[in-house]
Amino acid sequence: MSHKIRIAACILLMIVWTSSVVFSQMSGDAGKEFNEAFYAELQTSEAELMQFGESLQPLFADMQRNVQAKTLAVVMERVKDTSSPMTPEEGMQIGLGIAIDELAGMQQPINEKATEFFSEEGRQKMHLRLFQLKEGLMNRVKESDNPELIQGAFGFDMMQLMGGYPDFLEFSPEQRELISKQQKETSLGVMKLVTQGTMKMITENPEKLQQIQSAAREFGDAKTDEEREEIGKKIQELNKDMLKDVLPEMKRLLIKGHEDFHRALTDAQKAKIKAVMAAMPDYMKKLLAEAEKDGGLSGLESWVPGAGVPGVNPNRETPRQRTNSGGGRAFPGD
Repeated sequence: MSHKIRIAACILLMIVWTSSVVFSQMSGDAGKEFNEAFYAELQTSEAELMQFGESLQPLFADMQRNVQAKTLAVVMERVKDTSSPMTPEEGMQIGLGIAIDELAGMQQPINEKATEFFSEEGRQKMHLRLFQLKEGLMNRVKESDNPELIQGAFGFDMMQLMGGYPDFLEFSPEQRELISKQQKETSLGVMKLVTQGTMKMITENPEKLQQIQSAAREFGDAKTDEEREEIGKKIQELNKDMLKDVLPEMKRLLIKGHEDFHRALTDAQKAKIKAVMAAMPDYMKKLLAEAEKDGGLSGLESWVPGAGVPGVNPNRETPRQRTNSGGGRAFPGD
């Protein structure tokens, strides 16, 4: 498999991270308030959420190996057809399509792993808050051309692809199939753009790509929130430069995907979403207001491969050990 096809197969991992990483990397006064309120709401802590994120690393490593193996198998079969040589664009399409399918297939193992850390109530609350944040960001993306906001919205879109939607929407089997197809189409379209931006940088400015990789290593080695925030801003600027030419089309695809999703809903489901968004807690409203003002949520658009789990401090106090009995902590109503 050529170097470019291998990159295409794995490029998705540039912006894949877990929900626990998102909540721990928001910065600024609104971000800190969000973290504190969110931890209190779920009766959890940053250390425990990060432990959950670290527990998913083997799943993502397996996924990456599966993507590479399946892509290689398909490509090798495809090149046997000497009457129609495979183009680099076709190779990219193959790799990204397989990667999207593998990411969508992460829903069950991620949610099964979550049972070791959270109660059912806790998992549902995390799904709800993720959904509210994504909806809130998408409503703002429609009126903004800010790169951080657009990239952040796509980050939440990818997390929803892997984590699924909250149960309150009560999708029918037909809706689940349609919405899954829509999610994959949107993700594939945006990841083609990300790949184009990456390939262009590899060709025209490999030094800048090396800067991103170097900064990612520094991010993983950072010992304090202040260091991570400073390095994250540096990576954010490098990423903006890499994707500047494709951001308008990325925004268009994200908006189309969001509108397609809402067209797939019943009136009753739309009413539920309206009620859920109206009932958003103040700490989330404040965070989204800051995102609208500043153009993004720090940390959502700056993670790159090689950084490991963003925000993990190797000197952090070791979180307590979990059991496999499920639930971990006691939640109200348990």
